Amino acid sequence: MVGGGAGKGMVGRVFTRRLLDAATTVVRMPTGSGEPGPRSTRSRLSLRLDPDVDAAGKAREALERLEVERGVLQDMNLLVTELVTNSVRHADAPAHEPVQVEVAVAGDHVFVAVEDGGSGFKPKPRSAHSPRDSGWGLHLVERLSSRWGVMSNGRTRVWLELPRTGRAEAA
Repeated sequence: MVGGGAGKGMVGRVFTRRLLDAATTVVRMPTGSGEPGPRSTRSRLSLRLDPDVDAAGKAREALERLEVERGVLQDMNLLVTELVTNSVRHADAPAHEPVQVEVAVAGDHVFVAVEDGGSGFKPKPRSAHSPRDSGWGLHLVERLSSRWGVMSNGRTRVWLELPRTGRAEAA
């Protein structure tokens, strides 16, 4: 379900807090990183995970190495777990395609991206008719991140930014 590569002239969707209100903006992504992200980072993490049942746990273990506030780390753990699990369960990727996780800690926010070999998807907001036992991952991304987006270009990439402001408790 998640991920997507960056390419020249690639178009992605940016969701700014209100997916449920369908306030989406289509933006042209810059060549290079493919999505907004920190210009100067304090710490960075890049993982390539086998798409198996252990992937989300391995991602959480790796996040512990980052120097971020406890509340931010808790939010990252939840969101990365959801996105990696979506990649493992729902991506229509070949079985050998890894799930990639990138995290960059900047001054006032943390940038997170999860990418897989899937062909993409269109995010759908939860509704009164949504199943109660599934479909919460992107809802949580929508609620906890300051902005997020989905890009597809032969791969699928979900990225998000978590604010660090107001999170004074160090991990």
